[in-house]
Amino acid sequence: MMSPPRSGGGSVLPLANRIVRLGGAGAGAVLLVLCAVVAQATQAPRGRPAAAPEPASQRTRPAHASRGTKPAETTAKTAPLVRTVRTAVLRQRSTIARREFGGRAPKAPTVLLSRSDAAKGWAFGSSVIAPPDGVDAPPDASLFIARRLTTGWQVAVTGAPTFAAFAKHAPSDVVPDGERALLARYGKAAVSGAATGLELPWGPGGSWTMRPAGDPRAIAFAGGDGRVLAPGPGRLYRLCSRTSGHAMLLLIHPNGLASTFSRLTALTAVKDGGAVRTGAYLGTTGRGLPCSTGQAAGPASVVFGVLSGGRPAALDRLRIGGWTLRVAASGRAVAATRGGVRVGQGDPLLNLGDGAVPTPAPSPTATAPPAASPAATAAAASS
Repeated sequence: MMSPPRSGGGSVLPLANRIVRLGGAGAGAVLLVLCAVVAQATQAPRGRPAAAPEPASQRTRPAHASRGTKPAETTAKTAPLVRTVRTAVLRQRSTIARREFGGRAPKAPTVLLSRSDAAKGWAFGSSVIAPPDGVDAPPDASLFIARRLTTGWQVAVTGAPTFAAFAKHAPSDVVPDGERALLARYGKAAVSGAATGLELPWGPGGSWTMRPAGDPRAIAFAGGDGRVLAPGPGRLYRLCSRTSGHAMLLLIHPNGLASTFSRLTALTAVKDGGAVRTGAYLGTTGRGLPCSTGQAAGPASVVFGVLSGGRPAALDRLRIGGWTLRVAASGRAVAATRGGVRVGQGDPLLNLGDGAVPTPAPSPTATAPPAASPAATAAAASS
């Protein structure tokens, strides 16, 4: 007689993987029952810790502000740069944003300066065009690199041909060497087909639920201990704000894709551009709307998205963690399938691991993160 699966994941994954390989409706029914059992077994009692802590070697401590080099602040001296960035972002991405926002005119971008070198005349940061009020759509996120000329600031935004050139030639205190190659590739067409090489953004063996986010390019996940983890290795950047609740996180992966996360609280301490491994802590689920002061209704969650070519990608038929996502064109119905199993919204979705899903391009393993600058390595090691 089969013994019940353990909540800690020691026997859940091997058993579940064997069930998936069986295929068929019977296997699907068994796996759905297994998912429900795991969801109940892993549900933390109220008022008690939800899970044992990760080993210190794999843990990134939650924090409310990034550490390391102090980020550049908007001052009277940098105000002309911020205005120029807003103009450049609207000029290049307003058509894209208008299409993503259902034809509604975009708002003025929110610009966040990450690093600057006043003496050399270079700056780096992020920009977000938030959707108009009442529009269920992910914000349009981009990065920028700027250099000062005698005639003023010249700005290169994600997707522009000059962005890769700027990434290669900016001084290392603005674009560290460990980020150059990744940023030079980012914004170009990244992947075709369903494979992403990404895992689900929570721990293996855990069951969370899916909810529609109102847009086919976003999905809300909730459950477990609320700890949101990196679905793949890459470099991390903040958008909108550096404070918890209303910030977004952008994680650029070695294969050119990027993943986005919003509604997070207790953000990771990893600074902008820092290297993270698969499974690294990013934040905890919350309700704060990104680039806004509003709060979302319903349970605390993380809104997850994928960028390809620097633009939000439709999630329908993309494979994440070995599951194929199914998202209606309206964005108001979601499901996931794997090996003949279908999990609907509100049902427990078990993280079985990515299995044998191929990645679009070679990427570092969990023991070999992307090449990092000494500062980024030191920051990650001390977390």
